[in-house]
Amino acid sequence: MAAEQNILLDPSIRDWVLLPLIVIVLFMGVLRHYAGILMNSSSRPDMVRICNVNIQNYGRLLLSGGAVLSPESFKHRAEHMLNGMLKKKVDPVNPMEMMNDPNLMSGLLKNQFMMMVPNIGMMMLVSYFFSGFVVAKFPFPLSHRFREMMQRGLEIDVLNCNYVTSLSLYFLIMSGNQGLLELLLGEDVEAEGTNAMIMQQMPQAPAQPVDFAKVFKQIADELEFVKGRHRWAYGNAADVLLKKWRSQKRAKSAAVKRR
Repeated sequence: MAAEQNILLDPSIRDWVLLPLIVIVLFMGVLRHYAGILMNSSSRPDMVRICNVNIQNYGRLLLSGGAVLSPESFKHRAEHMLNGMLKKKVDPVNPMEMMNDPNLMSGLLKNQFMMMVPNIGMMMLVSYFFSGFVVAKFPFPLSHRFREMMQRGLEIDVLNCNYVTSLSLYFLIMSGNQGLLELLLGEDVEAEGTNAMIMQQMPQAPAQPVDFAKVFKQIADELEFVKGRHRWAYGNAADVLLKKWRSQKRAKSAAVKRR
């Protein structure tokens, strides 16, 4: 096998290939984000579902963090939920309701469109204008297994595996531009790159409807079980604090006597 060769990169590649490639990918990510916002149809929120979700979250929070409440406060809140919110009448779940929703399918198609079309366009753009360029070199050694990933579009077996082609760098930027996009947009954005490509082939399944009647019954049973067995986490806080203060005072007195 021939020895691997090193090459000297022209500084013009940095100015005319590397930097434009980074700018184009970031610009496409920003454009895709705002285009997705514009294409999303504004639907009215389901207030009944929002109220049910809030009741569920409050019940879970009371069960998980109720130890910080005094027994009287916990009992009062538990009885308020058991006699009020958890007895709320909830409509039965219709499994076919979401399947018959036309907005669901149109939303999925729009998401797939926004994922697929920009990626195809960017691939064609990079392949046409920037194909065949070696744009960078990693400062650490890589094994031969990385050659196919780092040198896409370039068939030179004797070239050192540390060199990266423009097409491979495009995929690397796409998979790692999430932080830069959040910095530019000042808000959370959907993951780009490989996650977006996976989403094209494996679209997300619609969320299953939640049977809040069963959820409320489960929370009520757990509250009934915990209500009589509540233990206050700060019940002996005064004794613990006093004991800690006494130990610190004794340590200071012992230190003074040693002097």
